Amino acid sequence: MSKRLILTASFGRRPSPFILAFPIALVRRRARIFSSSRSHSCADTKLTMTATTSEPTRLPPVIKGDADYRAYRPLLLDNGLTVLLATDAQSKHLAAAVSVTAGASSDPRSLPGLAHFCEHMCFLGSKAYPGENEYKQYLAQHGGKSNAATSMSHTTYQFDVLAEHGEKALDIFSNFFISPLFSKSGTQREVNAVDSENSKNHVSDLRRRLQVLKSLADENHHYSKFSTGNRITLPACASADDSDDPAGKANSEPGAKSMGEHPLHDILKDIGNGTYDDSDKAEFVRAALLAFHEKHYTPANMTAVVIGPQSLDELESWAVPRLSQISDRSQHKHDKDQEGEEDDDGSKSDSSDKWEAMQRAAAQLIDEAANDAPPVSIQAAETVEHRSAFRPELQGGKWPVVVTTKPLSSVRKLVLHFPLPPTWNVPDRSPTSLLSHLFGHEGPGSPFARLQDAGWISSLSAGNRVTGPDQALFQISVTLTAEGEEHWKDVAKVIFDYGKLIRRFAEDSTAVNDNTANDDTCENGGSELRRIWDEVAALDQMRFHQTSPGAVYSFASSVAQSISKYGTETCLSAGSLLNENGTTIPLAEVREFSRKIIPENCFIERCSDGAWEEMESIYKECESRSSEEVSVEKKYNFGKHTERWYGVDFYVSPVGEDAIKNWEQEIGIPLHLPIPNRYIPRSLELSDELPDNAKQPGLEKPIEPPKLIINEPNVRLWHKLDNRYALPKASVTILLRTATAENTKQQPEGTTKPHWSFDANTSMKSRFLTHIFADALAQETYDAYLAGLGWSLSNSSSGFTLTCSGYSDRLSNLALKLLADFCSVGDTGDKASFLKGHYFATVKDKIERGLKSYFESRRADSLALYYRNLLLSSQGQGIEKNLEIAKAMTLADIAKQHQRIWADKNMMVEIYYSGNVSQKEAKDFSKKSIAILERAQSHVTQDAAHTINSTLVPGPFERRLPPGDDLELHFSSKNPKEENGAVIFTYQSQVPGFKGKVLSSEESLRQSAAIRLLCKIIREPLFDELRTKQQLGYIVSSYYDVNYSSHQTDFDSQSILNTLSGAIPQSVTSIDSLVVYVLSRKETPIEVANRINDFLSNFRSRLEEMTDDTVSDYADSLAKALTKPVKKLGDEASNHMSKIRRYAPETLSKGYKADDLPWDNPEILAQAIRDMDRGTLLRLYDAMVLSKETRSRIVTFVYGSTYPLELRAGKPFSNWAGGKSSILSLDGLMTVRRSLIPFDPQRRYCKDKGSLWRAVGRHKNKIGMAAAAALALGVWGTLSLKSRGDEKKRS
Repeated sequence: MSKRLILTASFGRRPSPFILAFPIALVRRRARIFSSSRSHSCADTKLTMTATTSEPTRLPPVIKGDADYRAYRPLLLDNGLTVLLATDAQSKHLAAAVSVTAGASSDPRSLPGLAHFCEHMCFLGSKAYPGENEYKQYLAQHGGKSNAATSMSHTTYQFDVLAEHGEKALDIFSNFFISPLFSKSGTQREVNAVDSENSKNHVSDLRRRLQVLKSLADENHHYSKFSTGNRITLPACASADDSDDPAGKANSEPGAKSMGEHPLHDILKDIGNGTYDDSDKAEFVRAALLAFHEKHYTPANMTAVVIGPQSLDELESWAVPRLSQISDRSQHKHDKDQEGEEDDDGSKSDSSDKWEAMQRAAAQLIDEAANDAPPVSIQAAETVEHRSAFRPELQGGKWPVVVTTKPLSSVRKLVLHFPLPPTWNVPDRSPTSLLSHLFGHEGPGSPFARLQDAGWISSLSAGNRVTGPDQALFQISVTLTAEGEEHWKDVAKVIFDYGKLIRRFAEDSTAVNDNTANDDTCENGGSELRRIWDEVAALDQMRFHQTSPGAVYSFASSVAQSISKYGTETCLSAGSLLNENGTTIPLAEVREFSRKIIPENCFIERCSDGAWEEMESIYKECESRSSEEVSVEKKYNFGKHTERWYGVDFYVSPVGEDAIKNWEQEIGIPLHLPIPNRYIPRSLELSDELPDNAKQPGLEKPIEPPKLIINEPNVRLWHKLDNRYALPKASVTILLRTATAENTKQQPEGTTKPHWSFDANTSMKSRFLTHIFADALAQETYDAYLAGLGWSLSNSSSGFTLTCSGYSDRLSNLALKLLADFCSVGDTGDKASFLKGHYFATVKDKIERGLKSYFESRRADSLALYYRNLLLSSQGQGIEKNLEIAKAMTLADIAKQHQRIWADKNMMVEIYYSGNVSQKEAKDFSKKSIAILERAQSHVTQDAAHTINSTLVPGPFERRLPPGDDLELHFSSKNPKEENGAVIFTYQSQVPGFKGKVLSSEESLRQSAAIRLLCKIIREPLFDELRTKQQLGYIVSSYYDVNYSSHQTDFDSQSILNTLSGAIPQSVTSIDSLVVYVLSRKETPIEVANRINDFLSNFRSRLEEMTDDTVSDYADSLAKALTKPVKKLGDEASNHMSKIRRYAPETLSKGYKADDLPWDNPEILAQAIRDMDRGTLLRLYDAMVLSKETRSRIVTFVYGSTYPLELRAGKPFSNWAGGKSSILSLDGLMTVRRSLIPFDPQRRYCKDKGSLWRAVGRHKNKIGMAAAAALALGVWGTLSLKSRGDEKKRS
């Protein structure tokens, strides 16, 4: 990949990479959007402000990019806290963040996870706002959300809220750092949330591998600390009963086994004169929390960012008086307001000698641990000693070694780790940046290219795995194919060879600089590296200046951390190489670092089932080892080990001398440095068609819909010249509407014409096809990715979608090349075809492994969603059947499917070109695209069957649940490490959702608006009751969900039908749902369901008592969230294309115009939400949630190892009195599924004389056909779980 570690989820090149800017040891709390039912009006709000504050010191101005329209004001407060204020006139929200330069590295060894626990506790009230839920409640009512995260070096808190409510929210937020409560009861309860968060991580391979990595680190180094914590390391529960460990499994957890007596034992024994109990441990943990906060949460250790649409002066008047109240509590330790303060239960905290002794002991622990963590600012980092956590002497002085782990998912990872000197204080001139760029490159001559061509790898990335002021751990991570697994040593050889190549160029370059060489090869080495550095710098600079600001919420947290490292002046620009060019390359450092990319400075990780079996076999054979061999094994720490906190087994083993000698030999295969990037834009000018007044950002302008400038039977061109973002960027999407993507022609018995019917085999072929194309074009288009051009190719029920975005100058060239390559029809041996055997083998292996390990690697809540979707919306026989299909797939099958696509004479092409592109350029692009498609179609024999009008048009699919017939699904998790169970309640609306003013009724509008608002109102009280108070589990949430189901358009006129060419366009029904779910190991899934049920039953009275003003507050915040300004061209293009994809066929076929597409749905829904009254909400709640006669509900249970599924008489053994029908097997699920009808407004259920549901509708003659189609339905889509928290969906 590029010069940074990058995570992507794209099938093609990476349009929007997520850069890992912080250590992967990050402990991330799940972002939450809360709701409430109590109103806070300005009239009864008491804001906490000091009477006077000193004038803050103005700091040097912030360096910002050319496209950054925000204004900034950096300040240093008189208490030492650094604040950055930013005004964004286009934002509807105010956001703020505070970052503390203390994280898990500052934890005492005897209290792992204390920094993370402190992060949790800060949210639970302050002296000024003592209610534990007050903060979340206020944010929820006013369109806000909050989050916090603890990494090794930072703890960061953030929130956003509708701007007009920003001052009050900022006041509540500030008081977390002025006077947090840390109440006894809150401490004892919240440790369960920490424990639940930790338990959910046990099923994550990334987390498990991270813990193994920490096990290899020097145990005296701060990086080795266990960052999350759990109820064993943080014994904060004082109760003597087992209410927090009902299954009695606490003492069997890995942490409990490895700790033995708790490290606090000796301290508490001394304090208690030889005795202590659980309550003493809980009190000491609370004392440690207070001491940690006192030590680290000081103004000098904190940075803050406040950003909103208000003026800088107004933001300053809000932020400075409040943040100035944060004091350095470490200067007045043990003040009286901490001693003997009244706790939340009305009692007094223990002010005895024991409590004082605990305070002193805790303070000493915190002070000692603080010395472990290095300072984070680049100025302070200059004096930090290089102290790596990873050194050969930790393995007896013998490297390379191999560390082998067994994954839960079916992966084959090979990772080479190299400890390097830190580059923390040189973000713009880091030799690691150049090494990452070179090793991660995917172009011709790179390690990736050579290894992919050999069929040994499917991906490669390079960058720092660990980075800090005192160390860096550089890694090169490779995903192996089955053949690559057998040749892993040869794969490593290619990587070591490339290191030799870079080292040779670097040494030659340095020799030239030192005048120690005079031959041409040396000069060439220097010029090549300078050229590459110059290119990297130019691309980074272009990216910095041509990127517009994003969401204020994410900006606040990331910049707060950046300030603590780089200061305010370069907090936005650090790492963008603004002052770099070919002459500034750090050649000496590149030479030094490249000399460390050698076997002797490397430990290798292998993570795969095959590698694990290999180690098991080797060590089993060596059970009868000699004493000398055992002595060597102990000396080098070889053999099998168990990680301390997760209980992950791993092997450490030597590398054979033959392999090492081979790695040290000369370069074995041709490799070369990257060639000049031909995709770098030649021009960044804006279109000549754009008027001068539109060449400045204007996000306040309303978004105009695209224009339909070509509307022909088989092609439509949509165009929109950007007049809001003023950037030289564009986006183009080509949608090939073809039923061949996921369907086959079938002629059910008793019908006269063939009909399209979903076919799981065909869908799988198309999935193979898109993946193979992505792999085949990886090398060719990597330069485009580096130059800011992204692309993806995907298949769906609509057909195939090719999307390209980025700088407009070369965008059309890239898109046309990709389209031409995808249209290249030929035999698999044809050079022009991308269908090559090694690409097919790689994709087949990847898909099979993903399906094979699906159940063993997923969390319980993911599996619950899978089973629910298999019943409701998936169209196949499940993962097992898809695995059978994938195993049987051949390259010839894929080639035949590829030809079948172009044989579809009814293919409809939708092109949407938007951004910095003129209408003339769009038309020219369309003309060239159609020519490419026509050439492809001319090379295949047209399928005559495809010219027959279809009476069942495929598309997205959802089944309708019978009202009043609750269903429940019960399945066991197959993940061996999953302790949690999951429960998901899904309530499906029987009224079709709102699609647009010309496509939907007023009833649909009111229903959709009411469901959205109800979902928002219910979210925070649910979280407060089940998560905060009852501590059921770490994940407790509810969300609004919307799905779609297609069906034949109901035409009013046969004349319209006669004018249509090809297949009859489908109508799409929108389906709204309310979803509630919990992930928990504290109670049985049945008991969790009972708790959810109780909450939902009791919530009705809360809703009934809610004031009109409170309902109005929720409605206003939701309406503003739906209509918040779009700030990125890519988001706007995606929103428009989703409407074109979903609604254009139906709208235009019914005689409406392009302007009648539901472009303004957000505004219409927002107004309907504002007009909503409590009575409508109550009626909806009664009918959709409470009434057993009218609701349509599925409850999905997945059972983990803590509380496995128990059956008696063929039913779950429990006191659950929920659904009428229990489904306990896949066969049972499929049987019920066959009885459900597609969600079509023309069809419904009614009860016959026997009280059984049956389907009726206006088109009775079609029911049999639809039922037959439903029986045949099957889709790869079982892999796609429903998204959650979908207020962002804009219908």
